[in-house]
Amino acid sequence: MKKITILLCLAFILISACMLYLVKVGVSLRSAPLIAASVISPDRQNIAEGVVFRLSPEFQNAHYVLWGFLPLSPESQKIFELLKAEYEKIFRQPVHVLANAETASAEEIRTCEKPCWLLLPMDKANELTPNELINLKIRPLGENYFNVTWVPFAKREQVSSHCMAEKRLTLECLRTLAIEESQKKMKPGAQYFFMKKYNEKDFFLFFQEFSQL
Repeated sequence: MKKITILLCLAFILISACMLYLVKVGVSLRSAPLIAASVISPDRQNIAEGVVFRLSPEFQNAHYVLWGFLPLSPESQKIFELLKAEYEKIFRQPVHVLANAETASAEEIRTCEKPCWLLLPMDKANELTPNELINLKIRPLGENYFNVTWVPFAKREQVSSHCMAEKRLTLECLRTLAIEESQKKMKPGAQYFFMKKYNEKDFFLFFQEFSQL
């Protein structure tokens, strides 16, 4: 029994030392895969189905969903509408959309009924850096929320050495690293999408632009 206690103490000391080392030197954080690179169906419906299914627990709990989709392109607008329709079909609740949430007042956001979807610029619906709208208008309300950013991309991306060494990813570095990792699984001649998660509340929906095939 005494030996077991000593071994447990040594293991605890070793684990503590490792944790202190990681905290001191930092660790290279990478995004987590949620939807693997998948061929996009001609009607785009499999994107909506995949996202709503994969984020079902988040959708069920969230009062607010911040969508970094602006400015809307024909593709992102169509997919946003498909996501809305799929959500309403699965959860049987109408979605309330604030079409330009960046200029919405705190009162407009507070009174927006659940589920409330906020449309924002593509670089304003994440917490990779301090987000003023979230800090001032979302968090004080005490409601659950999460963020989804639309990320159109080309087939090939160049990852800089700076991004490879970054400890906490910026949006641009997350973008290039995620694409570089996923494009290895993509076959020529097909159009793909995939989804990544970073931190607790940030989700990124990657969409391969047709012009880049």
